[in-house]
Amino acid sequence: MPLYVYQCRRCEVRTEVLQRRLDTPCEAVCETCGSADLERVFSAFATYRSELDRLRELDPKYYARVDQAMANTRDADPMRHLNRMMPFDSAREPGERIKF
Repeated sequence: MPLYVYQCRRCEVRTEVLQRRLDTPCEAVCETCGSADLERVFSAFATYRSELDRLRELDPKYYARVDQAMANTRDADPMRHLNRMMPFDSAREPGERIKF
């Protein structure tokens, strides 16, 4: 059951018409002025796309810009994390042993 959108030529108001059968002629009238002088117009519609499809459509330059921005952050340097680590023998005793 298609939903058609018609625009009145008199008052420019758009009217939606649910047409139950395709083979029957449209008997639409304007909801505002009651005129039958309508013109069928294109309407917006939505399509489903998964997140993966949206990512595939991204420009490859976008990925390069994201990689560049991430490389410029201080968290990108792995040595930053290694410098904060200490050897096991220099760590203080964690406490009494746990008996299982």
